[in-house]
Amino acid sequence: MSAVDLPPGTGLSGTPIGTFRAPAGARRLATASIASVTIFTAVTWGLVSRHPYRDDSSTLVVLPVAFAAFALLGFAVRRARVAITRDGVRWGWAALGFQQPASRIVWAHVYSDGVAVEARRGSKWFIAARDWERFDALVRQLRRAELPVKDHSGTAPVRQRLQSYGRFLDGLLVASMLAALAVMLVAA
Repeated sequence: MSAVDLPPGTGLSGTPIGTFRAPAGARRLATASIASVTIFTAVTWGLVSRHPYRDDSSTLVVLPVAFAAFALLGFAVRRARVAITRDGVRWGWAALGFQQPASRIVWAHVYSDGVAVEARRGSKWFIAARDWERFDALVRQLRRAELPVKDHSGTAPVRQRLQSYGRFLDGLLVASMLAALAVMLVAA
């Protein structure tokens, strides 16, 4: 048995004051996407294996793998969480994550549609309201963590809003499902 004594902020994140996840509808879409693309891929491969010498067989085998990769990416991103701690803001999963330490945060700019976390060096990290459940609670937890918060009226500047991935990711998941279905129908 061993014990490790680390000073605060040297690699271990503190106890989360608040943890936030993607909206339930977005998580359901990601789950439906990975499930349907997996089924369509299996059916496509089964159909191609019956007639492996068609001109487009290699394309029909490889395309569903690309769509499955998109669906897997969407599934993983929608399972990530944002955690607010006294040590900063963290985005990711239990095993892998990205953190903006409190010591580097200059301001957390709060807009009606998101929060832009400004670091001493680097760009602003935008957390869009539509990508996370209970956005009002997220802002309250930023204040509770005693991070420097600056309120702004209106929406975030376009430059920050471009970092929001929600609508694009949902569109990518729907497109992956439809494309995998189309490839399966071509294979039939």
